[in-house]
Amino acid sequence: MGELLTTFEARVQRARRDFFDEGRMPTGLVSDAVIRSWERSRGQGLGAADRRVFSPISRQQVAWIEERNRRLVEHALPEMEKLRAALARGGWGIVCTDADGVVVKALYGAGSAYRDMDRIFEVGRSIGESSIGTTGPGCALVDRQPVVVRAAEHFLDEIRGFSCASVPIFDPAGDLAGVLDATRYCNGGPVTVLEPLAIAARAVENRMLAGLGAALTMGFHYRPDLLGTPLEGVIAFAETGQVLGANGAARQLLELAAEGQAGMDFGRLFDCPPETFVQALSGRLTQGVVWSDGGLRFEARFEAARKGSLLACLGEAARTAQRAGTPPLMAAAALPAAEPSEVDGVAERALQVARRAFQRDIPVLINGETGTGKEVLARHLHEGSERAGGPFVAINCSSLPAGLIESEFFGYEDGAFTGGRRGGAPGKFELARGGTLFLDEIGDMPLELQGRLLRVLQERSFTRLGGAKLIAFDARIVAATHRSLDELVAAGRFREDLYYRIKGVRVSLPALRERADREALLERLLRREAGDGPCPPLAPEARRLLLAYRWPGNIRQLGHVLRLALTLADGEAQIDVSHLPEELLEDASGPSGVAGSAAPDGQASLRDLELDAVRAAMEKCGGNVSAAARCLGVARATLYRKLRLLEASGA
Repeated sequence: MGELLTTFEARVQRARRDFFDEGRMPTGLVSDAVIRSWERSRGQGLGAADRRVFSPISRQQVAWIEERNRRLVEHALPEMEKLRAALARGGWGIVCTDADGVVVKALYGAGSAYRDMDRIFEVGRSIGESSIGTTGPGCALVDRQPVVVRAAEHFLDEIRGFSCASVPIFDPAGDLAGVLDATRYCNGGPVTVLEPLAIAARAVENRMLAGLGAALTMGFHYRPDLLGTPLEGVIAFAETGQVLGANGAARQLLELAAEGQAGMDFGRLFDCPPETFVQALSGRLTQGVVWSDGGLRFEARFEAARKGSLLACLGEAARTAQRAGTPPLMAAAALPAAEPSEVDGVAERALQVARRAFQRDIPVLINGETGTGKEVLARHLHEGSERAGGPFVAINCSSLPAGLIESEFFGYEDGAFTGGRRGGAPGKFELARGGTLFLDEIGDMPLELQGRLLRVLQERSFTRLGGAKLIAFDARIVAATHRSLDELVAAGRFREDLYYRIKGVRVSLPALRERADREALLERLLRREAGDGPCPPLAPEARRLLLAYRWPGNIRQLGHVLRLALTLADGEAQIDVSHLPEELLEDASGPSGVAGSAAPDGQASLRDLELDAVRAAMEKCGGNVSAAARCLGVARATLYRKLRLLEASGA
């Protein structure tokens, strides 16, 4: 005792002496994963001195293994070749096994650095735990986690001269498909290849998803710079919106267990209106923001399959939504994403001028606060033009990291930067060909990119990042901002020449609080949110509060409030103050505000009524938080806050 074990070799030798010679459990000397594997290996009757690795394999067995795992090898081989090229100087052999730990493919070099690898990693050989004890692939398959096993951490003395790093591969259903492994002769140093190996494994999973033939593939992440990389979450959807498969990153981001994937659809996973799926399926939506059932915000990209009958896809999606009881989808993909009533309050003369200008390929600039319907108007212009059959590509200039805006706009060639897709990728300007490019929040575009945009608009051509070939720009431009571009130009933060290039015609959308038609708009939105369900009238005091509120989120915020009110008023004769959210009452508080006085005797407070609604929804849904949140029309995170209030009140 008291021995100072400062090196890896000393610690692992002490651990082996404790475990194999003295029958004691090593503590703090090697990882728990290795100790568990040693125990399992010994429990299967293996001994450290056994010779198990170099047994012969029949040709018949090899042929059977190759045929059974043909698709796995197809998906894994491109990533294995990249790894071999990247890790060649380190003497690493790259191996793929199936879910049983049987080698299905191996890549390695020639020479003494790779001796015996051709025998150990022969196709058809089992290198799993039940066959040769503790190995990287064996531990990764059992623990379903990335693992490093070095030198004497291997159970058998026969393979103590190797170090390996292994990462599990999961199929689109979330089941184990195999392991991606890097192995070399141990040189005494640490193993630092786990990260590139994990990225390669994620890329293999994404290739599996791409092979499903999905109608729509969605990539998402809370970090926009990780979209389009192997680290993004990817989900494949059928034409009906059902989930066909997801990669490990998606299941982790959404806390989606493999067994919980069955029966999931787009509407249950994301807090989006049903129209979002239809727009993405039709190819009209390529990027946006989605909210998960747990209330998390993700940047998303959409790739629709260009095959089959789109109208048939949309018809089936609509029928599926009706059977599920969700709000009806748009009747056809050509319809805009929101009701025309949302922009009806704008002066008709300004709208007519904008339509005529857009038809003649004159750029339109839309000014308005957040939520006033700038994108709605842009879509109306697009759908009312002869370019309605082309794509409507929207990009938010304020949501992209500065270093990625150029590649997002103009695309990039293969090898332009680390982490890019193999073969490169088109940008928004290229994807908008034959349609409309909507530049939202253009006032937040970095100054250095404004010059490049100006040249594209002047020359009607551009090049991809890292490329030299000129690509023709063929799209109409609609720009929008909540900022005053005149003030930005005066401050030197927006190019004057670009300003006049995009401001062919300017349309200003009034804030909801400034609209003269807000009472009529309130009624139209209420009927729209009710859909085919009952639409109780607004009580006079509730109507007064709704019309008096300042609405910082404008029409978008009003729609959410009305949806919640309809949910809370389900089965009641009218929507009253108790069905409105707290912020409306707080805003109206004061000497003349209804929120400034106590509730009359015999009447419950708004908070009590909210908690009653939460309690009823939880009982109705059998305690299922996700289902109760959907029933109430709120995010799961919001419902969790209300449940904590219930617990604190002792109710």
